Amino acid sequence: MTEKSRKNSTIFIAFGEGLTHASVGEIASFTIKSINSSFPPMIVFSALAVSDNHLFVADPLPNNQGSHETSFTYTPSMEGEYDFYTEEVANVKGDQYQIPGSPFQLIVHGSKVKEEEKKKLTDSLPSCQTIPQNTLSWVEGSWKTRKIVGSKHGVLRSGWVFQPKICSFDTFTTEELAIAAASSEPRSIIILGSSTDRGIFLSLVDLILSDRQKYDFNESDLTKCWGFAELQVGSLRIVYQDFRIRNTKISMFQSEKNFTITCHNEKKVSQGYDFFDDAIAYFKEFLFNDRLWPDVIFVSVSTSLQLKSLFQVIPPSWKGVIYPTIFFGCRAWYLYTASGTEKRRELAETFNSIDERTQILDDFALITGMRHGSQNSPLVMGSNHFHRPCNELRGSMRICGDATEMVAQLLLGKAIAPKGKDVWIKSVKEKDREAVQNMDSREIMVCHDCPQSLLPFHIKRIPDLKCYRTTQGLRPAGEKKIKVWDGTLCPSECMKTEPVGQVQTESGPVDVRECVVLWK
Repeated sequence: MTEKSRKNSTIFIAFGEGLTHASVGEIASFTIKSINSSFPPMIVFSALAVSDNHLFVADPLPNNQGSHETSFTYTPSMEGEYDFYTEEVANVKGDQYQIPGSPFQLIVHGSKVKEEEKKKLTDSLPSCQTIPQNTLSWVEGSWKTRKIVGSKHGVLRSGWVFQPKICSFDTFTTEELAIAAASSEPRSIIILGSSTDRGIFLSLVDLILSDRQKYDFNESDLTKCWGFAELQVGSLRIVYQDFRIRNTKISMFQSEKNFTITCHNEKKVSQGYDFFDDAIAYFKEFLFNDRLWPDVIFVSVSTSLQLKSLFQVIPPSWKGVIYPTIFFGCRAWYLYTASGTEKRRELAETFNSIDERTQILDDFALITGMRHGSQNSPLVMGSNHFHRPCNELRGSMRICGDATEMVAQLLLGKAIAPKGKDVWIKSVKEKDREAVQNMDSREIMVCHDCPQSLLPFHIKRIPDLKCYRTTQGLRPAGEKKIKVWDGTLCPSECMKTEPVGQVQTESGPVDVRECVVLWK
């Protein structure tokens, strides 16, 4: 499950009973200490307990600035034997070292509870999408396997599932999604973000299509798209849009009403990633038109101002939900520090106050137990892509990634069965159940606008869609790729201003203009 890092730390040691012994329901602790001086800058730690059927993490406690030690605590929920990986993560490149003694052999003591009793407990919990999701506490939990969770809500195809303390996530099989697609009620899920978030879209596609329909999945236009990709099967529509507004510099925002753009001669440039006006226009002109009108939006942001600006152009009549995410990955250093949880809670409260259609998702807490399952495992920071092409379960699983598939299932539950999977199943009509027998022959529609490169970084306000319908499954990507986008013209009002300077490019010198632009 978890591979050991090859290097050992030479500047830290760990001590405390919590490294080797703990009891169910009781707080355990241990300490990491620098043997030389205070902690060097840009040092964080990762503490992950791994058994065959359970994963959980330990969190750091606040420490004094400049201190040479910090303590960690955890409260185990299940007895058993664990490999406790306690690691130093030294820099953004992912240099990672085992604290001497890691992985520690941790024994969690407690009454041996029969597997059937554990299953009954999780079966008795409500569906997560039916409870209020306005605080981070609703997603506190750990990763478990089908051996210790019930069958009512289901598990991921790998056999694992993230199990919160107060609810259980409904999961959907490909056969159940075929029934949902046969319904007359359209449902759509939109994923807006970077290539990390694209993994959620790929997991959604992988779940929805039959084995035959996704035979060429990893060679199709949908797999690595730098722009817009869409799959529609019956009444289910799944969309991905490269939407890197989280990279937009905070300094470009003058206020909630306007922001700064940069132009080189007559073209807007990607310098500073100043294309937020195109993101706003994409929402107004494309996302909320008669063609899409999504039920659930998952969008990657970095500030509450970005989210608030998007809500300013979302129609008041929209009844869907939006999941703003900032922590889907392991890049942000403070996530593994004592202040990380507090910062996430503060930001969640701010998000929640913007609009009642916001749903809070502590996606970092959800994925952190699976952080070693990234493309560069076992490096925690080496890659935050939690998915990879694969060919497992006899070809029925083409995208492997528990983290991305877990979020995909969360979004499906919210779109398809907001009152719970059991209520949804009871409402299914008999004619829709027949769709399972016809999965391989059903028609699918694929649309895409995937250029060879995203440089300069951009968002097309209205994608130039190329679509096809077929009953034969996904087509391999064509030999002729879509040309690289050549940029957006600078607003005419900005062109009337005097240049603030010049820069030298491969094509010669260009005039630089910086202009304040109002939200449209």
